[in-house]
Amino acid sequence: MAMEEVDLEKELCLRFCSYYKPPKDNILACMGYTVIKKLLQKGNRIPFRKTERKISFDTEKLLIENMCIVCPFYKEDCDFIQRKEESLPCGGFILLCHLLEENFITIDNIKDIR
Repeated sequence: MAMEEVDLEKELCLRFCSYYKPPKDNILACMGYTVIKKLLQKGNRIPFRKTERKISFDTEKLLIENMCIVCPFYKEDCDFIQRKEESLPCGGFILLCHLLEENFITIDNIKDIR
């Protein structure tokens, strides 16, 4: 999907994120949302389809080390990072992990735009 066709709140937040609540004024965007938005702006094709496949530990670790550490929610507000065993990651994290595992993007794509 090209950027101008994508409603990220609908395609990403509502579909993938258990933390998403429709904004009253401004949307608080996680780093995953920001990265996906920038990937779309650069012309990357992003399939917004859910999968039940479990994300590998290696992919999670790679994304945490290369994206989550610069997320504004990382240090104090990310339940996934604070209590990893009992909390889900944000929707952007989930989608990006699947995109990495399916070779739609590489970690360098994320590093280049974060």
